[in-house]
Amino acid sequence: MISIAEAIESVLSAVVPAPIEEVGLAAARGRVLAEEVRATFDIPPFANSQMDGFAVRAADLVGADADRPGTLRVVGTIAAGSAGDLRVGPGEAVRIMTGAPIPAGADAVVKVEDSTAEGAIVALRHAPRPEEFVRPAGEDVRSGELVLGPGRLLRPADLGLLASLGKPTVKVRVRPRVGVLATGDELASLGQPLRPGQIYNSNAWALAAAAEEVGADAVVIGSVRDEPDALRAAFASTRGFDVVLSTGGVSVGDFDYVKQIMDDIGLERRFWQVAQKPGKPITFAAREGQLYFGLPGNPVSSLVCFVLYVAPALRRALGLAEVFARSAQVELVEGVRTARGLCELVRCTVREQGGRLLAAPTGTQSSGVLRSLSLADCLAISPPGRDQLAAGSTADALLVGPHAGFSARHPFA
Repeated sequence: MISIAEAIESVLSAVVPAPIEEVGLAAARGRVLAEEVRATFDIPPFANSQMDGFAVRAADLVGADADRPGTLRVVGTIAAGSAGDLRVGPGEAVRIMTGAPIPAGADAVVKVEDSTAEGAIVALRHAPRPEEFVRPAGEDVRSGELVLGPGRLLRPADLGLLASLGKPTVKVRVRPRVGVLATGDELASLGQPLRPGQIYNSNAWALAAAAEEVGADAVVIGSVRDEPDALRAAFASTRGFDVVLSTGGVSVGDFDYVKQIMDDIGLERRFWQVAQKPGKPITFAAREGQLYFGLPGNPVSSLVCFVLYVAPALRRALGLAEVFARSAQVELVEGVRTARGLCELVRCTVREQGGRLLAAPTGTQSSGVLRSLSLADCLAISPPGRDQLAAGSTADALLVGPHAGFSARHPFA
């Protein structure tokens, strides 16, 4: 039996980078960038107006205000999208629209709200500073500047930047393909009536959703009976996946065949059993870059193992630097007994009070009670050697949930 830290290292050492593909911007949100993107021109490429108003020479309006407006002669109009080839001389102004290029000779814009125009004369009730309401060329990005780098998880604003650079496509990491296989004679498919002794196959759907959430493409292969021939055929059908997640059949029961099947089909088993609770009987194997996780059958155990091992592996394959669940220190508001010989991860809710994060266990810590994980905001860590997290004590905790964030380090070293 190995430690969580050893298991994490074993998993990550087997990860190979996902291949690279080129996709259109419409398909790039949430993908991981696999190239350097440098600006080939300034953004904006020309000085332009922040406001609808009048392009002027600031020197012509020194001292202008509501009581003593400055008057200038309007010599033309520049709309957004036009070449802006007018020139502003002394005593002159050009009517200008938002985004339109600043004409030669002008160095400021007076917004239309501070003007009164009559024919070719405009009265301006404001003395602008030089460059006021002017967006200079290159204000956003300079030509040659690194805009986005490899390993960037592309967000909507990033796609806007790429579009502003005129890039219709971008190179990204291919999403790992994850196959999810549940084992057990007791499993019934969704939509089918339960027979005596059966439960619905919930693990596969939870794990597939978790894999999608971290950037993979997941397929629920289905469920398979606890029979060696059926299991061997099911595992043989997974060769097209980058990562295979099976649940159940990895402990020491009479019908726990998964470890043996992994050995029979030539997988290199890296470990079995980790000193943790929940999730102790996890097994991990690899073959030619494919990763196989034999996860426990209990629903909480399988998802906790996903947080600890599968999610970091998927994020590492995608080229992300922050692969681990983010951790924080929490204060327990009530005590809970823990397994002395194992690293126990206690499901807790979290609330902030006075700059502290207060954690309360979500109820029973049975690995079969999925609702306790559904309610949880964190997994409070009780390291080996401790038999409780006492009320008022502090503990490191892994933050869970879609907005918890990720870190480049884990707290188990």
